[in-house]
Amino acid sequence: MPINLREADRDQLFLLPPSVADWLPENHLAFFVLDVVAELDLDAFYAEYREDGRGGAAYDPALVLAVLVYAYCVGERSSRRIERRLVEDVAFRVVGANQLLDHATLARFRRRHAEAIAEMFGQVLGLCVQEGLVDSKVISIDGTKIEANASAWANRTRRQLADEILAEAERQDTEEDELFGESRGDELPPNWARRENRRARVREALRQLDEQGAADFESHLAERAAREQAVGHKLPGRKPIRGGQTGKERFANPTDPDSRMLRARNRFLQGYNAQAAVSTDQVIVAAEVTNAAHDSTMFVPMVRASEENIASAGGDGIGTFVADTGYWSVANVMVATPAEVLITPMPATKGIADPDDPRIQERSKVLARVATGELSVKQAAVEMGVSYNWARQLLDDYRVGRGDPAVLRKQMLDRLSTAEGRQTYAKRKVTTEPVFGNIKANLRCRRFSGRGMQAVLSEWRLICSVHNLLKIRNHRLATS
Repeated sequence: MPINLREADRDQLFLLPPSVADWLPENHLAFFVLDVVAELDLDAFYAEYREDGRGGAAYDPALVLAVLVYAYCVGERSSRRIERRLVEDVAFRVVGANQLLDHATLARFRRRHAEAIAEMFGQVLGLCVQEGLVDSKVISIDGTKIEANASAWANRTRRQLADEILAEAERQDTEEDELFGESRGDELPPNWARRENRRARVREALRQLDEQGAADFESHLAERAAREQAVGHKLPGRKPIRGGQTGKERFANPTDPDSRMLRARNRFLQGYNAQAAVSTDQVIVAAEVTNAAHDSTMFVPMVRASEENIASAGGDGIGTFVADTGYWSVANVMVATPAEVLITPMPATKGIADPDDPRIQERSKVLARVATGELSVKQAAVEMGVSYNWARQLLDDYRVGRGDPAVLRKQMLDRLSTAEGRQTYAKRKVTTEPVFGNIKANLRCRRFSGRGMQAVLSEWRLICSVHNLLKIRNHRLATS
């Protein structure tokens, strides 16, 4: 009896159905992405194109955006790999309507519409609210370190950067001398033809370092001004050194100057500190990026962004913000918000840690006298038996928190020790950690593709939007 096998005729002329819509099952992720993009307001994308229609025809932004969103949903972020899958992958061909976009087109689209892609996050959050997925009773704030599209080995000091450029100029001069001898060498590349041009390149590299130092110093001044406004007096500080530099030698990364060396668990990486505010059902309600190593500077911005985003999306008010020890500071605990704030206090390493210590009452009296102008900070430092700088810090925290920092720490610990406080704070681990795990493991986002703060912020919000979109799809599949 002959074997019964299905025939495989590769010379058959007609293999696929006439409509690309028939290539995939109805509940495929590709159709979900197309439906979502069709619901979004894309006016910000279309505003970048000429209204008179002149010039070469451009790809429809809705089509390119759908390709990018679907690619991020399946963990594909490389423009070249997306281009290849638009040829080889049936789902990509369905989303791309059989348009074979090249990698340059995809990369330019991301750069051109970086701001519009970032703003899309708010619309996706609105869809989550409509689906009933955002439980804003408890919002957890946390951060994760993500590598930049740059190598840590590319970091250079001012001297190293200048020496490398001058060494390159010297090497080029030597090669040209061997090639042209004593001739004029009119064939020299324009950027190396004159010594003044080489000097210009050195000055440009040094200018980047100066701008970095100046930006850091301006940020420091802004933070100081905000804190001085909160405490009601000027803070002591050293004078800036020329170029915005301090005595510590600075490094710049020529590949991505906005990235920084950050500590991530047991290692250091060249990257960014990506922040997320997450609801109890693991929906991201706010997403920001910073190159600051410490999370504490981002607590207030994340609180404000969460409140604004949820209000814009039509969600309910926030009940409680929770964060880990990295966000602890008196200013963060006392942030002006109708929601409760729960932050694990940082262990006290200076002064009196026990608020029940009778010296606390005496210290509070001294700080109160300084606040009313009866004592100077120097006199208060002598009476409290601490250094001048520590006395100044205690006074700042006293004015912001309207009490002794040790008392505020004790109040927070007492709140966290209650059954309700423990139950509320315990939700932090099961909200933010799974979100970061999904982003890094399933969506394979361990390294940003773009370079520069604006590009990285746009990509981070796109990734967070994709995370929220997948939450919507899973919800619809579960309830259908």
